[in-house]
Amino acid sequence: MLARVAPWLLPLVTAWGMFCTLRAAAFARIRSLHVVESYGFAVYEQLIHNKAFAGHFFQTVHRGYIDHWMWSGHRSVFLYVAAWIYGFAPVPLTLSTIQVALVSLGCLPAFGLGRAAIGGVLGGGAGLLLYAAFPPLWAIALNDYQEIVLGVPFALAAGWALRERSRTGFFVAALLCACTREEWAMTLPLLGLAAPGGWRPRAWGVLTGLGAAGVFAAVAWYLGRDAVGYETPMNTQAAAVFGHLPPIQRTWADWDRFYVYFLKPINGVAALAPLTLLPGLGAFFVHLTTPNGSGIDADWRGHIHHMAPVATFLIAGAIDGLGVLAALVFPMRSLPRWRAALELHNRAPLAVKALLVIGLAGAFWIHDPSWLRMLRLTPTLSPALHEPADAAPEWAVVATLPREAVVATDQDGALLVSGFTRSFTYGESLPEKSRLGLAELDYLLVNKRDSTVFTEATAMGGTVVTETQRYRLVKLPKAARLDSAEAVPAG
Repeated sequence: MLARVAPWLLPLVTAWGMFCTLRAAAFARIRSLHVVESYGFAVYEQLIHNKAFAGHFFQTVHRGYIDHWMWSGHRSVFLYVAAWIYGFAPVPLTLSTIQVALVSLGCLPAFGLGRAAIGGVLGGGAGLLLYAAFPPLWAIALNDYQEIVLGVPFALAAGWALRERSRTGFFVAALLCACTREEWAMTLPLLGLAAPGGWRPRAWGVLTGLGAAGVFAAVAWYLGRDAVGYETPMNTQAAAVFGHLPPIQRTWADWDRFYVYFLKPINGVAALAPLTLLPGLGAFFVHLTTPNGSGIDADWRGHIHHMAPVATFLIAGAIDGLGVLAALVFPMRSLPRWRAALELHNRAPLAVKALLVIGLAGAFWIHDPSWLRMLRLTPTLSPALHEPADAAPEWAVVATLPREAVVATDQDGALLVSGFTRSFTYGESLPEKSRLGLAELDYLLVNKRDSTVFTEATAMGGTVVTETQRYRLVKLPKAARLDSAEAVPAG
């Protein structure tokens, strides 16, 4: 029993280190307001905050969208789970913690996939290295909070279940994957094609994937039957594809500084497992054909969350690709090479697998340090969080405001106020979602460069309570009703 359980300590410890490292980086980004997009992160937090504490999804901090769990047209059943977890710790870090925790837990199916595809504990170690040491995955995990990223470990678990020939495991993992966001549902039938063996197991895989996608679609339809106003972006993209192929929006410069790094240092071996890689190609096509400024870009510090399926299936493909290579070089004696490769059966010596793990470790040891510096990651096994030197002083300012306050700020500072039930961005959501304008507010956190807004606020009787290098906190006459209210805890 101990011999069976002990190897799993390796992915568990790796997952813990990955979690602590990524969470510390996410905390530093939030506290310094160096997130991917304060405005976008803020709308997620306010929606989830209001579900957790007001009982339903609504937001005022971002212009547009509908007050519903399908607020942006996306279908993420996981929003209900996120709202429940957020209720225990209502700060932006909670959402990032959920994201990096799930990505870190992907170490377990990656290890299992390696054991199944390559063989043994060393094969599991190779799979674990391909996952946990893959820098694009770190960048994706740090993409603030995006539901599509949450599907990464479940997609890998589904692939692992296929390798273990567990239809129930595949169905459960696939359904959980789809529930994170609807884009994953499209990949599930294609993922079924990666089942090892002949056409029968692949047919069962496709049918099981279709079943999981169908159950998700039924749940999403039921929960969203009263929603009007937004079509899922996936439908829009599919209509464009079937109507006429959209033009490629990327350049060779994007390839050189972005896409090619998804193949380094060894992930290009995924080409040996094209059926495992296949589900990621749709997401790759969407990424290539969506213009910058549409919530998708090819910038490592930008909106790269839509590359999550691409990264996931590249990792799974690389693991399977090494399994194919091992079976071609060291096929089982009773099988021809082509069948051994098809079914991922090899008899590679332990020494060869050990050399593979050592080679992978060396490749990542050389490849990864520059990424650690770029993403400001400091590997650690400690869950302790330390305030960064460049923390935004505005967090302390908003922490003094009453819970019931209605606050507005600019887009750059939106995350500072998204933990309030009603908060706005002046010049963006305030004109659209309030007929009163600044008269709607109790407090205004105004950027010093927005002199016109500041002048309007003081002309209404607003007074400066405090200021930082970048912002002034203005108390407006309406705030008199809150003088005895309790303060909001620091985010």
